[in-house]
Amino acid sequence: MPSIRWWAPWSVRRRQQSAELEDASPRDLLLAGVQEYHDRTARLVRPIMAELAFKQTPQHLFITCVDSRVVPNIITASGPGDLFIVRNVANLVPRSGTHTPDDSVMAAVEYATNVLDVRTITVCGHSHCGGMAGLLAGGIEVEHLSAMSRWLKHANHSLARFLSSAPSPDMSPLSRLCQVNVAQQLDNLLTYPWLRKRVEEGTLELVGMYYELESATVQILDPGSESFAVLPRTVPEDTFT
Repeated sequence: MPSIRWWAPWSVRRRQQSAELEDASPRDLLLAGVQEYHDRTARLVRPIMAELAFKQTPQHLFITCVDSRVVPNIITASGPGDLFIVRNVANLVPRSGTHTPDDSVMAAVEYATNVLDVRTITVCGHSHCGGMAGLLAGGIEVEHLSAMSRWLKHANHSLARFLSSAPSPDMSPLSRLCQVNVAQQLDNLLTYPWLRKRVEEGTLELVGMYYELESATVQILDPGSESFAVLPRTVPEDTFT
């Protein structure tokens, strides 16, 4: 087992669960986590939550995948009140006027921009995305999942963009599709005239992000080249070990 880090109470809980709750059900494990929150964390976050209880003022809308391995607050070093988060399979944004209507994502985008006045919208994809794998396989992997199959129709432009792009010798087709999908979802946001207007006026910025699971690194999209790069480190990697 990897060494337990001071910043990872969930790792400590996993070790404790394996020893103390070996025969517990998933529900019991979940409630054990809630109990630990009450025992250890609630009192620490209570002051800031009391301040945020009646008003939230996030500056960032963060659209990402439902994948359990992607934890927005960890990879952006953020906390309560910082991110307004939308999660769905494959971090998709339905285009304006789509033939497969879905208002859930744009309801959140509208609220974030028009009510909360966020200043950035980030679309964050990740490696080994199951939704993108299903898309790449032509829908065969998810054809028995009717809702999933309908939802992935919103990624058809991503697949077309991927198929028309040059292959990368340093990247698997799936990884490349996951990255292309991020760029496409940013373009999908711009199909809404009112949102495009804000971007053109400079009051709203769009950010593309890609989380590589195996290296635990966050890569940022360069819109000009449509390539992703890791931000330079400001401290040595072993500083906090």
